[in-house]
Amino acid sequence: MSDFSDPSNWDLSLDAVAAAPANHKVLFENERLRVLEVILEPGDEEPVHHHRWPSVFVFDQIEGPIHDFSPAGEQLPPNRDVIRALEAWDGTGCLVVNMAPQPAGRVLNASSKALHGVRVEMKI
Repeated sequence: MSDFSDPSNWDLSLDAVAAAPANHKVLFENERLRVLEVILEPGDEEPVHHHRWPSVFVFDQIEGPIHDFSPAGEQLPPNRDVIRALEAWDGTGCLVVNMAPQPAGRVLNASSKALHGVRVEMKI
């Protein structure tokens, strides 16, 4: 990525749909929104990718532990939006998380349950 601080300059080849297509399916897209179905099976790790737009992520199935890794493979502290929300969630209904743009990284589903949700990205 040429300019880490400005998501509009992030490498488009690392966009979630381009870099991790097995995990990110476009359900709808126009000039203002992109809606993704996101699936990560138990024990699977996504390829390195980013999400350059803010979003709302609605999980209908998720269980911890979920781990984040840097592109270099370093496990990151559990401070990402989803991980914090999952730790505070009581498990009823859907888990809804407001997400800031996410720089390149990988996610490992270390749980015994598939992660499934819909992510609505707001293009800015």
